Amino acid sequence: MSHPTRLYVAAPALATAALTAAVAALLAAGYLVTTATEAAPVDANDLLDVTAHDMDAARAADAVVTLPGAEDFPEPVYAALFGVPVFTLDALVGAL
Repeated sequence: MSHPTRLYVAAPALATAALTAAVAALLAAGYLVTTATEAAPVDANDLLDVTAHDMDAARAADAVVTLPGAEDFPEPVYAALFGVPVFTLDALVGAL
């Protein structure tokens, strides 16, 4: 596998500490990191816009990294449909 540079990190909403630590470690290792949009949609259209943005970001990444509990989230599933590799954080570190 070539070394991915753009990563999308998917994590459960309540995993703030784990997400913060993972993003910090990946940034320190030189990756460009994107996560889900932090937003409080006010209506269905806002929610659809935020979701579409996150899906596009996952699809545009070199790889999607999941934290525990996010393996079946929409972003990694959608990205995989477009051929984007999906890894758990541990598997990404082990593959490089």
